[in-house]
Amino acid sequence: MGYIKKLAVCLLTGVVAAVTSQRIIYRIIWEFGDQRVPPPVYGITGCVVVVLAAVIYSVRWQRKVEERAVDPQRVMAVWQDILAGAIGLDLAMFGWQKLFHQQGAVPLARLDEPFSSFSGEALSWAYFGHSFAFFCLIGVFQIAGAFMLVIRRTRLFGAIFLLPVVLNILLLNIFYGFEWGDSVHALILLIALTYMILQHYQPLVALFFPQDGGLRGFPMTKNVMLAGVIMVAPLLLVFSFGSPDRNPQLTGKYRVQDLTVNRVRSAATSCQDSVLTTVYFDLGNEMVLEFNGVKRIWIGKYRLDRSTGTLVASWHYPMGAKDTLYGRLNRSQPGEWRLMGSMGKDSLEATLVKE
Repeated sequence: MGYIKKLAVCLLTGVVAAVTSQRIIYRIIWEFGDQRVPPPVYGITGCVVVVLAAVIYSVRWQRKVEERAVDPQRVMAVWQDILAGAIGLDLAMFGWQKLFHQQGAVPLARLDEPFSSFSGEALSWAYFGHSFAFFCLIGVFQIAGAFMLVIRRTRLFGAIFLLPVVLNILLLNIFYGFEWGDSVHALILLIALTYMILQHYQPLVALFFPQDGGLRGFPMTKNVMLAGVIMVAPLLLVFSFGSPDRNPQLTGKYRVQDLTVNRVRSAATSCQDSVLTTVYFDLGNEMVLEFNGVKRIWIGKYRLDRSTGTLVASWHYPMGAKDTLYGRLNRSQPGEWRLMGSMGKDSLEATLVKE
């Protein structure tokens, strides 16, 4: 067993233990201090000390092995036990927090705000928080995986079980704009789980990539061809449907300006006015009219003749909205359209400015 392996397990254990302890310290300060404060200086110093201690021990371990004073395999097993315990403690904390409403809460007042006003992180918590049972199930998975990880006999299964859970958390943190510290934390856990799985590299390769490929069916060449057909056929089907964005030059959100209804200038003077203020042209030829508030909207489908600019829109929400929109769109300048036409018995003209 080379020094690099010793250094890797010591360093990885030190980092995971440091991050886990830092999370506990931070949580205690947040709860008992009744305020959210940045990680304290002494906490960061403690993390550095833990990591340095791990590196120093790896050097001492190597010397003792060279002196034949210790059994390297036994020491390695102890370090892997500590690493598994640190990962398990961290994930179990997150799991129990989910079960007791201590993670993922979104203020009720925020849930009444427009969808587009949410940050990626708030949007994620609002989505997961919609079903407390599902959120609890994720927590149970984390707790069960942590339990299996700590026990040596089930450690490999626990690491494989937790790998997609932690990978999903990492990707969620990255693509939904969580704090960078959360992403680093998840990345450290992912590296640690991957390390534990790779300790069984040869048996896993034999299990998942057997030389004989299992039961004999199609020859290899036909098998590869069949796999190619299975992969390509759905892609051809997707291409046959065409793009849902049938009018990309029009798709977007537009602010209504210079609105004239029956040759009378109209504008919202209060939040209670039912005046057309926003128009959405969406994928799938969806069209939405917003009348000075998200609670007063009409939703329907539109047809556009690109050659003439003729627009026809009919509505399926609300149920009583039966006034078909007939109009003509003319581009006045980039990002701006002039709409002229009628809806029901009313004539209308407006300028649509893209936001």
